Amino acid sequence: MDLFNQYKKSYEEGKTLPQDFYTDESVFSDEMKRIYFKQWLMVDHVSRIKNPGDYFVFEAEKESIIVIRGRDNEIRAFYNVCTHRGSRICLDEEGSKKLLVCPYHAWSFSAEGDLKAARHMPDNFKLEDYGLKKCHIKIYEGLIFINLSMDDPIDFDEFMYPLKELVNFHGTGKSKIAARKKYPTDANFKLVLENFQECYHCSNAHPEFSAVHEKDWVFTMGAGLGTAPEKDTDEYLKKIVPWVEECKKQGTPSETYLETDEGLRKGLNRYFDRTPIGNGHLSQTKSGKPASKLMGKFKDFDGGLSQVSFNPFSCCYFTNDFGIMFVFKPNSILKSEVELIWLVNEDAEEGRDYNTDDVTYIWDVTTQEDTTIIENNQKGLLSQSFAPGILSLNESAVTYFYNWYFTNMQLP
Repeated sequence: MDLFNQYKKSYEEGKTLPQDFYTDESVFSDEMKRIYFKQWLMVDHVSRIKNPGDYFVFEAEKESIIVIRGRDNEIRAFYNVCTHRGSRICLDEEGSKKLLVCPYHAWSFSAEGDLKAARHMPDNFKLEDYGLKKCHIKIYEGLIFINLSMDDPIDFDEFMYPLKELVNFHGTGKSKIAARKKYPTDANFKLVLENFQECYHCSNAHPEFSAVHEKDWVFTMGAGLGTAPEKDTDEYLKKIVPWVEECKKQGTPSETYLETDEGLRKGLNRYFDRTPIGNGHLSQTKSGKPASKLMGKFKDFDGGLSQVSFNPFSCCYFTNDFGIMFVFKPNSILKSEVELIWLVNEDAEEGRDYNTDDVTYIWDVTTQEDTTIIENNQKGLLSQSFAPGILSLNESAVTYFYNWYFTNMQLP
């Protein structure tokens, strides 16, 4: 933390972070312990592991977590570390197994994490003392969250409380995975997250995304409330009042949530809003036409888009007919990964009710473009000529992100 505090002294509010924040290994190590490992991280959806014995492995930084459905149908999470000598147990990204067998010395564990067999051990050896190490896990409306803290994490119900109504309305608990794509990114995770905090780049870098949405929305709400100058945001919000009022009549959540001061002091950073896509579009598709069956509690299409952020590493976007889970993973100081998981109504049939390309198009092409601009950003940031630049009036949320980051780094 000494180097972090030293670097922080050179930070000027209203500018980007100094170079050392993106290049110093000791800072990255502290970030993982003080920020990433303490968050409730959304990692996947329950429909990925439908049957007892089904599992997947979530990997970020140096950690590897097995998420598995037990014979009792309960979903658990374990560190992918054999309690004999530490070997990784599951080497495949996903699968289905009756027993988790370590490939090194064949120690065998049940889907409930109990050690079932270990050959040639001392007489006083007790199987029950060597089960897999548990990882904190919670499931809310089909969304799987883990917490990598070795201590007790923040209470999950408290964490989820302000976001429940909107998530419930979109029916993620009665949805299924339609597609998933991964976008490896050669850049520090903060550059990935910063890019998602602003839409200053959107009109230039994302022509497909910008064509779907109304121009005013891209400028004021593309990265959430508070990104654009207040005057422009107020004008946009006044313009959509009739749409918001109609949503209220239909019983559709239409409020905005910004993290409270108390929440920020605890290191939380939750957010949601709901606005019209614009341009007469009913869904976030290339044509603006619906891509699938209605999800959740919607009875008809209202052309709305919900942005829900659990924290900067985990967020969802929902239209009336599909959702996108965004999972941001730091892997090393200069390598990250963005994983997108598209959800549709659990009763929707591919080819009849939805076409996968229609559902994935906008955010697939947008994330590919993001990968390119973020990697270019990282290359330039490594130059000896780099100096922190002044943020535009349309990047205020980046400063908000920095303040959240500094708060978390200095929490006990």
